[in-house]
Amino acid sequence: MLTVGNLGIVLWIMLGAVACWFFNPLLGLLFLVAAVALIFAVLRRMGCSSCYYCKSCTMGFGKLADLFFGEGYMAGVKSSRTLKIIFVYILLGVIPIAFITVSVIQDFAATKIAVLAVLLVLLLYSGSRRPR
Repeated sequence: MLTVGNLGIVLWIMLGAVACWFFNPLLGLLFLVAAVALIFAVLRRMGCSSCYYCKSCTMGFGKLADLFFGEGYMAGVKSSRTLKIIFVYILLGVIPIAFITVSVIQDFAATKIAVLAVLLVLLLYSGSRRPR
């Protein structure tokens, strides 16, 4: 689950960057840098509470993948922390979908529609896997 979930997160970030890049190449690059920093630096540390000093621990990556694509019941993940994930859904889902939708309206292309469809599938699948 660790590898597949983290590859899913990387795919989601890359597709979001491509979606933003279709709107504006600089925006795509900024999105990529911001999303990687937020997800893999900040959010991973916030989601992992298994120890006090987690400088070299990789457990946060497993918990992060579990929050997005798993059942969300991994040890050390509290529901109050999972509420912080909502802004990530906005960053990885809503923002790129909005930019690519505008881009499709400006200039229709099958590639853009494919990226939009995969982004919607990832957003819906990840949202449906969240614990209730």
